[in-house]
Amino acid sequence: MQKKIVIITLIVSIALGGWLGHYFSAEEVIKRQLVSLALELGKEGQETPVQMALKLGKVKNMLAERCQVSIPERSYSESLERDLIIQYLIYHRSRYDSITVAFEDVVVAIPAKDQAEVQATVRLYRQQTRQQEDAPEVQQVELGLHKGENWLLQQVMMPEALVR
Repeated sequence: MQKKIVIITLIVSIALGGWLGHYFSAEEVIKRQLVSLALELGKEGQETPVQMALKLGKVKNMLAERCQVSIPERSYSESLERDLIIQYLIYHRSRYDSITVAFEDVVVAIPAKDQAEVQATVRLYRQQTRQQEDAPEVQQVELGLHKGENWLLQQVMMPEALVR
């Protein structure tokens, strides 16, 4: 009887350890962080300045001090401070009543310690004031992250369609 209890305890411990190892792996942490980023970038109706500040404050905490932003169609590549990125987001979010962002088909690679590369499909829904919702934009993006206290975005390559 005691042997069965030991075997069952061992099996449960191995299963729990495997699940915890998977759940807290860098890849899964990054995927959950991207889901959180998508939620914070979204907007439903008018927001008060305090609501916007709280949401974008969380986004700011997901950015490195400087982030390399590239838009190949515009031949644009520049290292931007995170405060400037937040100002840019405020400007673009103010043009829409509703924004929904979703990261899909996320592939995470860890090429070196504390470095991650992400390829994902972004599905973006936008609705301007008193207009029908635009057709969703479905575009590929590439992200570079660096591990600090959390995984911080330090590089973004995105198509022009996402910044119109």
